[in-house]
Amino acid sequence: MSSVRHLQQKREELQQHYDAFSEKIKLLRNQHAIEAGASVAFQLDKEIERVEKERDRLLKQIQILERSCKSEPIHSELFRLNYIAQVQLFREFITEKRIGAFLVHGSPEYGQIWLLKRLLQKIPESTVTSPIPFHLKRRALRSDIAALWRELGRQIGVQNFSSHEEIARNVVAQLKTQHIILVFHDLDCIDETYLHELIRDFWLPLVNSTPQTICSSNEFFLLMFLLDQDGCVNTWNLEFADRFDLVWKPHIPIRLPMIDTLSEQVLLNWMENAIDVLPIQMTKKIDYTVQVILEKSEGIPERVFAEIFGLCGCNWQEEETRWLEL
Repeated sequence: MSSVRHLQQKREELQQHYDAFSEKIKLLRNQHAIEAGASVAFQLDKEIERVEKERDRLLKQIQILERSCKSEPIHSELFRLNYIAQVQLFREFITEKRIGAFLVHGSPEYGQIWLLKRLLQKIPESTVTSPIPFHLKRRALRSDIAALWRELGRQIGVQNFSSHEEIARNVVAQLKTQHIILVFHDLDCIDETYLHELIRDFWLPLVNSTPQTICSSNEFFLLMFLLDQDGCVNTWNLEFADRFDLVWKPHIPIRLPMIDTLSEQVLLNWMENAIDVLPIQMTKKIDYTVQVILEKSEGIPERVFAEIFGLCGCNWQEEETRWLEL
């Protein structure tokens, strides 16, 4: 189901509830009009007030969904803006390999989650497999590798007291029917030593537990994404691969190109290609619009998105949470 259709269906469901509340309010008011007793009338007033508040709450949700439906075409076009090198490298990878880890990195507000969502969309049938998140700002997860194994076991339905070997066996078993996608958030909350341990004591054993036949014949993927929202990991002394070649091994994370600011030419090309979706006031003088956006955003991706949203008459703050969550 498309995003727009999903939003429309949610709006229709809320509208049905809204109509039911309106009908209930009408009945309560009719009952109030014929009710002579002060005590019962007071109770009806309270009930009418309660139902009206519920209806008003639904109205706000309906209005937000209507605005989201309006902004969805812009969202689809923005998914084609920037990150070309990162997407291209990932697409090449998934056509040849089945197991791999990736560093997604850049400075704050550079759209790491946005890029990750684009990469996940490239995985065949990835919409039916929810990524398994690890938030390293949680004290236990950022200080104890065993806690990572327990969290993975919990997420895939294995008992907490199981050994990591048993958890790994269950991962391999599940790979026969679904993707296993691990996402590590908050790399800025750990240090270089811990990331080295994470790769050595968590990712490497997981990879080694996976039969090599999975790589070539299985249709499902075992993938790990390391999200660096601060641009710090690139300076650490860790083994990364910038490409995958004949000597590359699955336990070595691939360092995707670092996210950069948006250039004038990239934004200009995007606006020309998105001309059918963008408002006419944005495309009358594309060169001028591009200059305005870059001056206000400094080319920082998430700020560029916000500026484009504003020029399209949409509310970035209202949509940001939905667009920047997995």
